[in-house]
Amino acid sequence: MSSSTSSPSSPIALTLTNACHHLAAHVDELLTWQIVDWDHRERGAIVSAEYGCADNKLTSHFVTAAVYLWLATLADGAPPVDLSPLDDGSDLPFHDRLLARTVLAADYLLAAQRPSGNIDLLSVNYDSSPDTGFTVQQLCTVFELGKDRLMAHRFGRDLLARLETFIRRAVTGMLDGGFHTPNHRWVIVSALVQARAIFPDLDVTRTVDAYLAEGIDIDDEGCFIERSVGVYDAVNNRSLLFIAEANVCADALPAVQRSLDFDLYLLHADGSAETGLSRRQDYGTREVALGLAACYLHANHLAPDPRFVEAACRLWTQSLQPVTHLLWTVYALLRFGDPIPTGAQLPTRYSRIFPQNGIWRVRQERLSASFFKDTTRLLSLVHGQAELTALKISLTYFGSYCGRFFGDELTVDGDHGVLLNRGLRRPRRPGYELPLGRPVAPDDWDASFAERPLRQLPPLTAELHVDAVDGGFDLRYHLLDGLDGVAAQIAFDFAPGGIWETADTRTKPTAGQVIFLKNGYGEMRYGSDAIRIGPGAVSHGMWQMRDAETAPEHVRVLFTFWTPVEHVFEIRAYRG
Repeated sequence: MSSSTSSPSSPIALTLTNACHHLAAHVDELLTWQIVDWDHRERGAIVSAEYGCADNKLTSHFVTAAVYLWLATLADGAPPVDLSPLDDGSDLPFHDRLLARTVLAADYLLAAQRPSGNIDLLSVNYDSSPDTGFTVQQLCTVFELGKDRLMAHRFGRDLLARLETFIRRAVTGMLDGGFHTPNHRWVIVSALVQARAIFPDLDVTRTVDAYLAEGIDIDDEGCFIERSVGVYDAVNNRSLLFIAEANVCADALPAVQRSLDFDLYLLHADGSAETGLSRRQDYGTREVALGLAACYLHANHLAPDPRFVEAACRLWTQSLQPVTHLLWTVYALLRFGDPIPTGAQLPTRYSRIFPQNGIWRVRQERLSASFFKDTTRLLSLVHGQAELTALKISLTYFGSYCGRFFGDELTVDGDHGVLLNRGLRRPRRPGYELPLGRPVAPDDWDASFAERPLRQLPPLTAELHVDAVDGGFDLRYHLLDGLDGVAAQIAFDFAPGGIWETADTRTKPTAGQVIFLKNGYGEMRYGSDAIRIGPGAVSHGMWQMRDAETAPEHVRVLFTFWTPVEHVFEIRAYRG
């Protein structure tokens, strides 16, 4: 991440005023999609532009956003931008019209709520207690932040009455509604304890205790089961922070602190996150991890840590799409006030191994690289705009689990690391089955393998040695054992959009294109940032080796060999 933070007076600084400019534009867009026809059966709903139908999740999102905007600006003065859908000729004051629209939306939420108390996630989950939990988490903050001011307003009282009914029904649905994924457990617990804080008569203890008895799914390094820094770390940490404040789990806050510290080491210089560990939909994506900003502010409120404040401020200033995680950011600003940048030093130059999660992280300011265990994506590297998405090694040897280089072991000593591939991930391969010498019925074909003798061949055991040096890495790929004469390749998969240049070639390749670097060096340039690799090698011209992973969304540069192989090469990243 950048070594500097914008001053509080900057138009891009993390302040409530700046956030509300985005919030007002967002509310304006949502208002455009609200159904206001008197005779429409879904009156009050926000229509999803993507789905083309009323969406209860989006409608509850609107209620929260509109109330936040009202609390931040409209109740005390003019909005930062015009909300054009409210210019309807009404004699009501501007902020009254906005609250009236939230009452309409709350009416729809009640109508769309299932008899169980749960709601639907239209894209996949129906009668969904975890998705109800996400909604209740947000709606409870309307009471937490705005109850007193809303109770003093006629439309505010109407809104709170409807939301109370919705939340009470929702709690009934969540008590025995179940979940799908690990993070859902903490969302449900969080929603239940938030609801109980507002309505103390709610009896949620049995369900809360049952979930908490499972223990928090975080390891000593600070990684949750889903390992999702881009999406679900924020969900987990936000939920656990509310759980910590409810004083129902002593382990909640330490877990959050561990996770947020771990995530600091997964951030690139531009605030985007290393998602190569993820087991969820953010795997391989590269976006600023803005969802963590509110968690950093919230955690700092409970246990001050200047690094967390600094991280939140930088993530906000580096985000190009603040709307994605805007509501929880505004919540933190409304509750805790504008953060003052601390100037705390964030990790920007280090070599650190996380053995439990099989990742070696190397940062040298703008250069940010990850080496991975237990995957074929051995390395990813970014330097400013330049991105080497993956380094992969493959051989045409008895299918993918024999021929692909997996990091079975990752050992690191200072700036030196070694990835070891044993080539033993496929049972009975490399080898050939031998005949049984008796009848084998077709239905017994699969079962017969357990009895068949085997002619075994040596596995392809190999090492990739890595030395972190200034500006990049020196590497040596060495095949330790296996057959001679097997086709092999080292593949460098670059993000599209770069310019490829060698001593005698300059071209702008497209996604899906394969380039052979026969000798010497080549570099992929993205604006002022470049990644150079070499020396290249070519022993065969297979564009797509059998059972090697394809890279249709990337530009692939190949070094090719016949075994035995020992190849020394380098990767350098620079600006200019």
